[in-house]
Amino acid sequence: MWWKKVSSTLLVPAVVIGLSLCMTSVALAGEIAVVNGGGQGTISKKTLKKILLGKAKKWDDGSTIVLVMLEGGDTHQGFVKKFAGKSAKQFTNYWRKMVFSGKGKMPQAFADEAALIAFVASTPGALGYATEGADLGGAKAATVD
Repeated sequence: MWWKKVSSTLLVPAVVIGLSLCMTSVALAGEIAVVNGGGQGTISKKTLKKILLGKAKKWDDGSTIVLVMLEGGDTHQGFVKKFAGKSAKQFTNYWRKMVFSGKGKMPQAFADEAALIAFVASTPGALGYATEGADLGGAKAATVD
């Protein structure tokens, strides 16, 4: 009966670790940057982080970056964690501090991807994100390297 004690002692942590790894890969997979303007086909992770944190305000061609985001959900959480290095709550609090200190304007938030993509497609210089495979309309996907 010693094997029951050993197997249950090892099985529970193994299952917890396995589930954690599965959940992490699902949450972080499948987000894409959606852009309109600036001639950006590729954005470096460093530049994207600067944009998300309000430290970069102009594209290389001099046009203004208009950052938009989703109000919440898995795509929002995964994107800001992956590219801004913050949880969704930390990201929102960061922007609240930027607004309060007069250093930035809160990015416009959309309830769903379709509205965000439509805004990006019709707004020069806009940058947002969506789930990979979403219909981008007139916007284009940018590769993040």
